[in-house]
Amino acid sequence: MANSSEVGLNLSSIGMLIVAARRSIRQLIAAKVVPLDITPHHYWMLMVLFKGAPMSLGELARAMWMDNPTVSRMVQQMGLRGYLTVGPDPTHGRRIRIRLTPEGLLLCEKLLKIGEDFQEGSQKGMTAEEAAVLREIMCKYIRNLDVMVANELPGMPIRPQHHHEPAEEQPKASGI
Repeated sequence: MANSSEVGLNLSSIGMLIVAARRSIRQLIAAKVVPLDITPHHYWMLMVLFKGAPMSLGELARAMWMDNPTVSRMVQQMGLRGYLTVGPDPTHGRRIRIRLTPEGLLLCEKLLKIGEDFQEGSQKGMTAEEAAVLREIMCKYIRNLDVMVANELPGMPIRPQHHHEPAEEQPKASGI
C-alpha cells in the first residue's frame, strides 16, 4: 500500500510535481555546495562553464535558462572570487568570453562528484530510455509554456529561448 506522500504525488498536477522537484533539487544541491561557500546557481554556472567554456554571456545565460543581467552579476561575483576571467572575444569585437581560472577548474573538479551523485540518485530505478522520454516530455511541456507566455503575456520579456529537440538529439545531461 502506498504511503500518504506517495498518494499526494500521484494526485498532484504536473506543475506541482515540477515545483516539488525543483524544491528538492535546490535543497539537495545547496546542502552540498553551501559548505564550499557557493550557491546552487553558482554551482550550475560553474558546471556549465566546465563543460562548455569559454562562453559569451548570452551563451551562458541561455545554457542556465536565466537572463543576461542576472548571469552578469553572478559572473562578476565569481570573478571577484578568482574562479572566472572575462576577456574579449577575438572573433567578435563587442562580445566577451568567460573562462574558468585554474582555481575555478580546481573547484569544478570537486563539484563534478556532486553532479554525478545527483544524476545517479535522482534517476535511480529509471532506464536510460525512461530518462530520455522524461527529458523529451519536459521539453514538450516547456515549449507549451513558452507559447502560453507569448500569447497570454504580450510584451513581457521571456526567458532566453532554447531549441527543444527530442531527447535523442540532446547532449548528455550535465548532472544538474
